[in-house]
Amino acid sequence: MQKKEFLIIPNTKDLDLYKKYNLNSFILPLQGFSIGYNCYFDIGEINELSKQYNIYVIVNKFLHMTIYDFKRIYNKFNNKIKFIVEDIGLVNIIDKDRLILYENHILSNYKAINYLSTLDINNVVINNDLTIDELKEIISKTSSNIYYYYVSKNMLMYSRRNLVKNFNKYYELEDTNNYLLSESVTHKELEISDEEVGSVVRYHKIFCASKYLNDLNILNLIIDLTNINDTSMHMILENIDNEKLCDLIDSDYYFLENDIKYKVGDIK
Repeated sequence: MQKKEFLIIPNTKDLDLYKKYNLNSFILPLQGFSIGYNCYFDIGEINELSKQYNIYVIVNKFLHMTIYDFKRIYNKFNNKIKFIVEDIGLVNIIDKDRLILYENHILSNYKAINYLSTLDINNVVINNDLTIDELKEIISKTSSNIYYYYVSKNMLMYSRRNLVKNFNKYYELEDTNNYLLSESVTHKELEISDEEVGSVVRYHKIFCASKYLNDLNILNLIIDLTNINDTSMHMILENIDNEKLCDLIDSDYYFLENDIKYKVGDIK
């Protein structure tokens, strides 16, 4: 298998800022159909950027009835653009060769990936809460085109409710869009933020798998710059293919070395 590419989820609409790092592939959150990002792009912006960059579109909301809104606009996109989608209902709308299925926190073993392949879904995003041994097993026992969140402040959940706004209103607190919370059991810090369409919870530390880059570099590696400050962002982009990147930023790669028994398929 050959080495794949790095794909950037940007934290600004000015993609020219990434040119000095020789990056040409971007994942753009679609306005109205995505949640939890620093910036969103409409169809016109996406099509224009696809003329000079390798563009993917991410749709990470469960769409419910708005899936029909997506169906109406799908054919307006440049036909070379691919879609990373979390709502499995979209497999009936998007052409299979343009579809990358992202079942967040669910797609965690080679049997599931191989089953999807029998349905002609051959492009998938796998969990990044897997151990390096589990990842190696997936790589060795599948032939699908695999994407993996290599650097990211991992999104733990999102809600259609405005949790921050409601919390502030209930306790009559000063209006703000975000909080940094300390989880009571592990004392890990979590970021919770409100958007117009709901709320998102992310882990405060940056997940970074660079220590195992040599084992992962045959995958398409996603770097999500959402909520990452400028200093860390430049360090990440300057050391994107450096195994020691994880030591240069405030990172965490606990999952890679510790088996977590909660994944789908683990319970017998």
